[in-house]
Amino acid sequence: MNSQLKYIYSLLILMLWLLISPIGFLQAAENDKGVSSNYVAHQILVRFTAETPEGRKNEIRQAVNAELIKIVKSIRVELWQLPDDLTTDETMDYLHSLPEVEYVEPNFLYKQQALPNDPLFGKLWFLHNTGQLVNGLVGAAGADISAPAAWQIETGNRNMVIAVIDSGVAFDHPDLINNIWINTGEIPGNQFDDDDNGYVDDIHGWDFVNNDNNPSDYSTDLYGNGHGTHVAGIIAAEGNNNLGICGVMWHAQIMPLQIFDIYQKNSFYDNLIKLSNILDAIEYAVDNGARIINCSFGSHSYSQFQYDIIAYAHQHGVLVVCAAGNDGTDTDVNFHYPSCYNLPNIISVAATDETDNLASYSNFGIESVDIAAPGGSGIRGNIYSTVPPERITLFYDDFESMPHDKWLTSGLYENWSVGYNSYWGSYLQDSSGNYHENENSTVWTRNPIDAANCRGLFFEYEINYELETGYDFLNTEISLDGTSYFPIKEYTGFSNGWLTQMFWCNETDLGLFYLRFHLKTDYLYNYDGAMIDSVKVTAIPWVFTGNEYDFKSGTSMAAPVVSGIAGLVWSLNPSLTHLEVKSCLMDSVDQVDSLAGLIKTGGRVNAVSALGAVSGGLECSGPLVKVNNQNYYLLQNAYDNLADGDTMKVVASIFAESLVFDREVAAVVSGGYNCDFSGRTGMKSVLDGSLMVKKGVVEIDGLLIK
Repeated sequence: MNSQLKYIYSLLILMLWLLISPIGFLQAAENDKGVSSNYVAHQILVRFTAETPEGRKNEIRQAVNAELIKIVKSIRVELWQLPDDLTTDETMDYLHSLPEVEYVEPNFLYKQQALPNDPLFGKLWFLHNTGQLVNGLVGAAGADISAPAAWQIETGNRNMVIAVIDSGVAFDHPDLINNIWINTGEIPGNQFDDDDNGYVDDIHGWDFVNNDNNPSDYSTDLYGNGHGTHVAGIIAAEGNNNLGICGVMWHAQIMPLQIFDIYQKNSFYDNLIKLSNILDAIEYAVDNGARIINCSFGSHSYSQFQYDIIAYAHQHGVLVVCAAGNDGTDTDVNFHYPSCYNLPNIISVAATDETDNLASYSNFGIESVDIAAPGGSGIRGNIYSTVPPERITLFYDDFESMPHDKWLTSGLYENWSVGYNSYWGSYLQDSSGNYHENENSTVWTRNPIDAANCRGLFFEYEINYELETGYDFLNTEISLDGTSYFPIKEYTGFSNGWLTQMFWCNETDLGLFYLRFHLKTDYLYNYDGAMIDSVKVTAIPWVFTGNEYDFKSGTSMAAPVVSGIAGLVWSLNPSLTHLEVKSCLMDSVDQVDSLAGLIKTGGRVNAVSALGAVSGGLECSGPLVKVNNQNYYLLQNAYDNLADGDTMKVVASIFAESLVFDREVAAVVSGGYNCDFSGRTGMKSVLDGSLMVKKGVVEIDGLLIK
């Protein structure tokens, strides 16, 4: 059957339903889809007052028939599952009326902040911008974070733990593998919680979506395209290893924490992230030693519980770096969370493009957004970083092409066959009419599907079924030997039209396996049975070839730039508090005209300036001069490009060179480090404020600027 026609047909039905049902949309979405527009249906988060006894808590849960799923102990938050006949809003209204309930709110859903990309080869302009062409876009020289000069001072260290709360991280990536956090308190593979942190064998973090110890990023080419891995590479792809790229930090420990699963995508909601997963992940990061948490996701839903868990991070000295969002709006008015929470440990990050302008998609706010960082163009992605290997198709059949020889079939009364409808096209069906009593029919792949060395195995097909509810069943099954099958998906009842089914086996490596559809009925009511179309199996061959890099843009990409700079600052001086690290970043930005009046600092982060703001942590090396937004490594070159009234900012210390002053220019000179000048000979000058440079030739050996 033609998938596009079916999609149009389904869309028309949806539009008609909306037109005749002007009220109750959220309620219907909650009942039918399992999620509302911005929260998980039939789930709430509750905090009782500290004085409420356990017996009373149980009474309140029982009053609404709620199941207690889990507790976030650090902030006393409980996650409840509600019965299907009770809506989230009804339950919240009831609980709000109880004096024992301090807070209650939905299990909100959040989105990643990445934008679509057009992958091409390119360079890391956000680290060092010379005006080069990157993915079809020409940058402006100096529109970067001055990374090369910063690396002369600090490249990071392995004691700095940065949590990436995202889609997971492909921690086997050759450019990341040496910079992935290892939980030394766990003994790998012994199925025991050695460090007593509540998580078994959490060697490299945790997957809070599938509740397992494998937070790998298997989202490539299913809309997510390796979001978490891309973020991790921006922060700390290993540097100076003759391989691929480098991150802002060359050395660090990335803690992968998976909170969204790209396979939860459907026609209404994109890449939704449960609030409860965010709470768990932040608590895990804080309790397991992360000093920086990168949050490249967001929503417009305020959550008291999310506020509280970030406040918990603040209490433990953890810096939380948040993407400001990609709506292109003023978040002083249209709040975006978590970036807009009024907490001192949050840094809210807007995005600039390759020309140092505020990116067209980036949110802004003079009160709610702290700083900006390179996040890429709004035209196409041009921030280059690591991604997982490319997803490939292992099997596909839309039943349109002859011969139909990819399947074998059997049945007691009637075998499966290929049917045809002039509107839908060809499809696989269990019977030509209604199925038979006591039917037991199967259809399976003629040849095994080869998934050896593959991760993130993903099944997708379209299905239309009418089965006696609770008595007649259709199972999707797999077998490793072609004889013994086990079910992975079961259907009964009525689908009410065609549905797109998507589900996956997380990290399972099945090797060679057979796929089967199995219809089994009883002796009473017989219906039309099942129709199946567009069967597709994809996976990621988990073998790295050296080409696992890609382009993206978004405030999701700007936030990890800031996380990386914060990591450099903390690596240089580990004794700093998290608020002092934040101050170093905020006080050292490059003032950018396009940001003036739009964000709190009016500037874009500068790594070398942030390191320079660290008191007592610098050696007198690595000279750098900036005239307006252009970097120079020689005073002569800076002078040659000065015009009257220009600002010359010196962010290094000692220069030794011959200067030829062939013209007079009035400039403002400022900046620099307070370095020990003992032992140097020659002319010594301290420059700060207005300077008139006169004509002549001056030999300089040890010009100290501070």
